[in-house]
Amino acid sequence: MVFIQVRNVDERLRESAKRRAAELGVDLSTYVRNLIQRDVARPSVNAWLDEILADPIGEPFDAAEAVTDARAERESEIRRSLGDAKC
Repeated sequence: MVFIQVRNVDERLRESAKRRAAELGVDLSTYVRNLIQRDVARPSVNAWLDEILADPIGEPFDAAEAVTDARAERESEIRRSLGDAKC
């Protein structure tokens, strides 16, 4: 593991972060590490925009068919969970 030092943090921000960490029952280092982990787990704005722009727009979509398919899938899952051999 490596050490990261954050400089020039306003004292009010540090105290607010310490209070939030205490509310969550963790120390400040754990709180900040969790913030970093959560942030880097999400795509950057540029990566998200690239993904959105690469997605085809305007393809035909049949909502009724989608609902019918979803209902059939849900029904099949229910039958499986109940042990119905006919699914």
